[in-house]
Amino acid sequence: MPVRRWCVPLVLFALSAGTARAESGDTVPTGADDSGFTVLSNATNVTHWGLGAGVGLAQSPYKGYGTKVEPLPLVYFDDKWLHVFGTTIDVKVGSWSGVSVALRGKFSISDGYKQSDAPILNGMQDRNGSAFWYGPALAWRTAFGTLSAEYLVGGNKGERASLDYRKSFDFGKFSLTPHAGMDWLSAKYVDYYYGVLPFEASAARPAYAGKATWNASLGASVNYKLTQHQSILLDAGVSHLGSGITDSPLVGKRFIPEVKVGYVYQFK
Repeated sequence: MPVRRWCVPLVLFALSAGTARAESGDTVPTGADDSGFTVLSNATNVTHWGLGAGVGLAQSPYKGYGTKVEPLPLVYFDDKWLHVFGTTIDVKVGSWSGVSVALRGKFSISDGYKQSDAPILNGMQDRNGSAFWYGPALAWRTAFGTLSAEYLVGGNKGERASLDYRKSFDFGKFSLTPHAGMDWLSAKYVDYYYGVLPFEASAARPAYAGKATWNASLGASVNYKLTQHQSILLDAGVSHLGSGITDSPLVGKRFIPEVKVGYVYQFK
């Protein structure tokens, strides 16, 4: 489902209370070994990894589609050079005064639709949900939270950019992280997923050429640390779709609620 994915570098589940603090940016790297290009850094290469599984539930923006249930692969790996979570892979470029830069690759596996998914889509060409997105990403970590951004391109599916802010608060075994963000979607992206080509048009579905738009989101994630290595994760929020999407005759919703829950075992 091609709406906002919470979050950005990003809005993602944390693997433990300690990891959540690092991800949210409450701890700013200090010391000479933590600044500069990664390839030139003398920092010790420490590896962390974990495995888990989860499920996401979200309403589809398409008329008559209902709620979509998606499995979530929670694979985690982090060392000096790479950060991997789920379907996102970051190659670490470097860090300067709390600002980290990475080259990101992200696999989308559940966007798009089949014409059999909803009556409004009957007669439409299927939109392929699989895509590989790539581009730069950065995160600015301060004591006030983390501001993250990414700009990704995906071949014939256009471009997308995200801006996300989050701040973690720890309460014993619990970690609460409110987050807010904006997504920019190019006209090519919107046209691919929400456009109606002239030969697809009907009396109930006029032709529509997508235009670039902004989506906004607000939510919070909760991490409960069962043991030193085990965490239960919950993320809930809502996205507000921009007019480039809601003007489409395929779309019947402006607000998209979403809930994700998962379990992760962190080995190291």
